[in-house]
Amino acid sequence: MAKIAVDALGGDRAPDEVVAGALEAAAEGIEIMLFGPAGLATGGLPLVEAADRIEMADKPAEAVRAKPDSSLVAAVRAGADGRADAVISAGNTGAMLAAGLLHLRRLPGVFRPAIAVPIPLRAGVSVLIDAGANADSRPEHLVQFASMGSIFAEEILGPRTRPSACSRSARSPRRATR
Repeated sequence: MAKIAVDALGGDRAPDEVVAGALEAAAEGIEIMLFGPAGLATGGLPLVEAADRIEMADKPAEAVRAKPDSSLVAAVRAGADGRADAVISAGNTGAMLAAGLLHLRRLPGVFRPAIAVPIPLRAGVSVLIDAGANADSRPEHLVQFASMGSIFAEEILGPRTRPSACSRSARSPRRATR
């Protein structure tokens, strides 16, 4: 059974909606560890105390370094040290990426990490890769994102995934291939 570390303070409606979602996941048999302040109402889920919070307006890299005891960073450390198999936060995306780079590191040969977003379709799932984390990607990064997205789709999401590529540039405002 996978153990999921959840940043209880991440997101616009945190912690109430985050805890509610975590309780739903736990009811389906998923093992959840919430990360948040002492006294947080967890509905019986285990709480790992994390005294600080990274706000949406915080500068990501600065916040990760300045707030090592934040719920987001503590949850990522749980993934890095093996206490959790996955980490979830609905909070500051840039901070999540920065914490991941700091504590989880990149795989050898990976130039840049990319955020993958599964998008449900009528006939399966598609994957949006590099969902906004990299504003200045070079062509070699895009090729690597496509490769990582394809592997993610095949290995994690399964055979009903539709691989495709989309590139936006000044010369070609919208171009998609399958």
